[in-house]
Amino acid sequence: MILSYSPSVYSQVSGRLDTLIETDQTEFYNRSLIEEQAEINWRNKSENMNAGFQADIRYHELDDQTHLQGELDQQINQLFLSHNIQNINYTVGRFDRSDLLGFYTLDGLIANYVNKSWTASFHAGTPRQLEDYNIIEVNRILGLDFNNQQTGISNAIVQNVNSYFGWQQLQDEVTQNYIHLGISGSGNLNNTNIDNKKISKNKLSQIKMFINGSYLIENKSAESINAGVQYNDKEFGLSRISYTSWKPEEAELSFKEQFYSVFSNSKQSILQADIFHKHKWDQQYYVRGRKVWRETGGDGVGLTFGFEQQAVFDKKTGWIAQWDSLAIKHDSIHSLYLSSNRNISASLRGHLDTALQYQKNDTVDNDSIVALQIGAEKMIQSDVYIDFNLRYIYNSNLDDEYRFGFRFSYRFDDRVWIRP
Repeated sequence: MILSYSPSVYSQVSGRLDTLIETDQTEFYNRSLIEEQAEINWRNKSENMNAGFQADIRYHELDDQTHLQGELDQQINQLFLSHNIQNINYTVGRFDRSDLLGFYTLDGLIANYVNKSWTASFHAGTPRQLEDYNIIEVNRILGLDFNNQQTGISNAIVQNVNSYFGWQQLQDEVTQNYIHLGISGSGNLNNTNIDNKKISKNKLSQIKMFINGSYLIENKSAESINAGVQYNDKEFGLSRISYTSWKPEEAELSFKEQFYSVFSNSKQSILQADIFHKHKWDQQYYVRGRKVWRETGGDGVGLTFGFEQQAVFDKKTGWIAQWDSLAIKHDSIHSLYLSSNRNISASLRGHLDTALQYQKNDTVDNDSIVALQIGAEKMIQSDVYIDFNLRYIYNSNLDDEYRFGFRFSYRFDDRVWIRP
């Protein structure tokens, strides 16, 4: 007699191990870094359970022009267990969470209950600061969320409606209570006039609209407001108008974000209109206009033009070209961003990014910036990768900056099976 086991009754383990070496030089400090990163995910389909672990060990030396300091850090970023039991799903441990307050790590629990079109959720714990993010700094947080989703509404422009209500309490030296509200809808404009059996769904024109925000009860003030409507014509492209008001927190920006003039650390509101024209299935042009109100730095208007082309295997290079201008009172910022990426072969891909920026300012010297970034990733074998990244920034008013990084990765994707 031959015994056989179905893979579906096995537990699956996947993850990656990385070694990162990086050196960084700026106007204000020099930094060298060696970091070991580990990520392991476990899943058992038959028991509806999964778990995750993510940690890193880092040694870095920092020279801030006053003294040289070396430091060894160990940190567990994630360690959680999730389980589905009929209509209830819960997660306990340390895990990432995002909501209208931002993106953060939570030491605690979250439980969801689903009943047809309704979902109720409870979360509680201690929020932790993610690296390069500074979102929530309190001792404890707890909250309740309720979602309702209605689909298939007939004889209406909007056939799907999702509504949301949430309450969060942040406990520290003072207690803060937030109310979160949101509603969104979507639908196919051709749905009420055309027999869906005679037309492909991917040719239907779609409309989406949303509004959400957060209200701080103690201050009697709206902390964030987001609203918008977009129309997607499958032949022409997408048109959208939106309004956003928020106060972004300080964070390490991507290469492109550093030279994108909308970003500001002060409270700001933006009224924005976008048009994306699909020239071909892999190409699109876009134009964006915006009115910006800032708490500090004044108000202004901005205009953006751009072009994007997707990289297709090893036959075509991907391109992004974007011109962005923002004028605020007597100051102005003009940026040109160019990026290309290509799958050079089945095992090698690379990218090249560059940015040119000119800042005109009445209070300080005008500033010119030239930035360049180049990177590549090579697959040595199916589970082993290496990549490098080099960044250089010339600034007419500051010393030149550069960053060089090298990463070695070992990845295993559900290739480890554990018999129950």
